[in-house]
Amino acid sequence: MTATIIFVLAGIYCLARGVMDLRARRWVWGALGLVSGIGILAAPVPTQVQVTIPAPQNATR
Repeated sequence: MTATIIFVLAGIYCLARGVMDLRARRWVWGALGLVSGIGILAAPVPTQVQVTIPAPQNATR
């Protein structure tokens, strides 16, 4: 949970910094910031959820 929050904050920071760099006409840094922000936010977040569904007792077909 904590790692997810850290990654989301890092992604938002990269996006915001990328926009600030683009507005300051630092094109390469702005593009790198946007790409890295999108990459961080698009990365899958591993979870440890396990769902066990019991088999029905009297299943007839």
